[in-house]
Amino acid sequence: MSSATPRINFKYLSQFEGKTIRIIGKVGEKQGNNVILHTTDNGQVIVDRSKNLEKNYQTNIVEVLGIWNNNQLRELTFFNLSDNFDFTTYNQMIDLSMEHKEIFM
Repeated sequence: MSSATPRINFKYLSQFEGKTIRIIGKVGEKQGNNVILHTTDNGQVIVDRSKNLEKNYQTNIVEVLGIWNNNQLRELTFFNLSDNFDFTTYNQMIDLSMEHKEIFM
């Protein structure tokens, strides 16, 4: 049985070094094969898109599934989300899931 992939925000990244995670944010500037993702809690994450360059983001808000390592997220895949995604409610859900890991992870 595979384990669940946690949804997190910038605040919790340090707890997931070397692990596969999901993170949501607004797509920012492109820098070569990388994109800056502005997370729901106002952090910034460098997303290495080198494995998915042929697939473009279709919305301004995306969920990225990737491996967090050395202050960079290596994208495995992504999901386009609505451009009116509610960051505040999402962050509240993330905080609750981290407080009650026994239920959510």
